[in-house]
Amino acid sequence: MTIGQLAKAIGVSVETIRFYHRQGLLTLPIKPISGFRTYTNEHVRKLKFIINAKALGFTLNEINELGDLSSGCKNFYDLAKSKLDYLEAEIVTLKSTELKIKNMIEDCCVECNTQACSVIDELYK
Repeated sequence: MTIGQLAKAIGVSVETIRFYHRQGLLTLPIKPISGFRTYTNEHVRKLKFIINAKALGFTLNEINELGDLSSGCKNFYDLAKSKLDYLEAEIVTLKSTELKIKNMIEDCCVECNTQACSVIDELYK
C-alpha cells in the first residue's frame, strides 16, 4: 500500500507517518526506480504499536527505547512501571491542585462588587 493508503487505514495523516520516519520509529520502505514506496503489513503493525503506546502516554523516546516489537516483556515491564510511577505522582499533584482550586472557588465572593479579590490576592503571595 502507498503512504496515503497506510495513513487512511490507520487513521493518521501522511505527515504523521513521515514524522515517525524522521524520528526513526518507522522504517522507510525502499522506493523503486519507477513508482511509489510500498508499505507492508509489518508497517501497519508497527504504526499501530506506536499509536497505541502513545495513547498510553509513552513518549516517542520511550517508544523508541522499546525498540522493535520483540523487545520482550522485561523491557516493557521496566518502562511501564516507570511510567506508572510517574503517572501516580502526577495524579497526586493534580488532586492537590484540584483541592486548592475548589477551596479557592468556595472562598470566592461572586456577588461582591469590589474590584479587589481576596482569592486573586492569594495568588500573589
